[in-house]
Amino acid sequence: MVPIKRLHNVKCLLKYFSNKLLNTSCTVRSASSILNNEDVVTLEIQGKSLKFPFVWLRDNCQCEKCFHPSAKSRILDWSEFNLNTKPKHILKGHDSVKVTWDDGHTSQYNLNWLQFRAFTPENQKEYNKELYKPAKITWKGEDFHKICNKHDYNKIVASDSALYNWLYDLSTYGVTLIQNTPDKETAIDAVVKRVGFPKQTHYGLRFIVQHVANTSNVAYLSSNLQMHTDLPYYEYCPGINLLHCLVQTTSNGGENILSDCHFVANYMKEHHSEQYEILTDTEVEWSDIGVEHGNEFHKLYRSPVICLDRRGDISRINFSIPQRGNHFPGPIEKVKPWYEAHSLFFELNRKFAAKFKVETGNILVFDNIRLLHGRNQYEDRGDNVRKLIGVYIDWDEVYSRLRSLKVKLENKSYY
Repeated sequence: MVPIKRLHNVKCLLKYFSNKLLNTSCTVRSASSILNNEDVVTLEIQGKSLKFPFVWLRDNCQCEKCFHPSAKSRILDWSEFNLNTKPKHILKGHDSVKVTWDDGHTSQYNLNWLQFRAFTPENQKEYNKELYKPAKITWKGEDFHKICNKHDYNKIVASDSALYNWLYDLSTYGVTLIQNTPDKETAIDAVVKRVGFPKQTHYGLRFIVQHVANTSNVAYLSSNLQMHTDLPYYEYCPGINLLHCLVQTTSNGGENILSDCHFVANYMKEHHSEQYEILTDTEVEWSDIGVEHGNEFHKLYRSPVICLDRRGDISRINFSIPQRGNHFPGPIEKVKPWYEAHSLFFELNRKFAAKFKVETGNILVFDNIRLLHGRNQYEDRGDNVRKLIGVYIDWDEVYSRLRSLKVKLENKSYY
């Protein structure tokens, strides 16, 4: 109830309600009242006190002089940027905050926009989950049929939601199956086009996997194909492998073998930490030498078996016995310990691998820098010649498409 006794006249009453209304919509403060000595602004957003550095706020001003709305890119002149700029006035409204800087420039920020980019560990984690990349879920062979989700070719080609669900599963588990694919060599192109662009290598944009006696690649033999990652000798290694099974062998054998190296590496880290460290620290020279489509190639690249990012998370796996070069780029005392760690990694992948046989008309899609893949020996016959069509895609294209689809399907704007 309004304390009428304290309101001496109508003018006071009007002033009271005017101030009351103002306080429900915005808060006007001098900069000093919500700043401290840390060069940050502290804002209350949905019940949480969130801090935003001055320099970051000024750098991310969303006005038309600093940010191009259609290009969604910063256009402020960095040669004139003041790293030590400070707010002079701050006006916090119901859903936005307006900052006037000490040079007179004015910036306005949506509070939800700020909260999504807040610097707390919880907000950073939410940003990564919501927009950056889906979290990976590791698995071992006995769980394969639970995690390897099946998706329909025609739905992926026609439906954005089906495309999103397929790519999300692929990002999460590293493997999916696409069913009901048309019986033609170019059918895989429509799937790739829905994602973005194919990754060209010295094997071409599309490659045929079938038995070739005088081959430039052991994958083109019908003998046992040991588990490996494709093309570890590429610095910019293809991220995703799509294999369309046009004809599956009816002979005994030909089973596909897949292993989640993230599960295996984490297992090694816990149970065999010394060998794990060796595989993360020791560079290996990967190589491929030959001729394909008349093009001579001699690829060399050096990288550990288990590559880690700056946070210690696995960023890439390199593994291929045929495509490991014979030069060891390290001191002689590291050779035997590395071979022991390498052999342990190989055996653990065999132990935790899944074994299955892709059916004709299916596309096996898997993460080439996370999973090892291989195949058991098979035998071609006159009326049954195993044939697969392969294409690579970069993970950049997949993550880009996932974000674009999320914005479209959920009607969200992150900028």
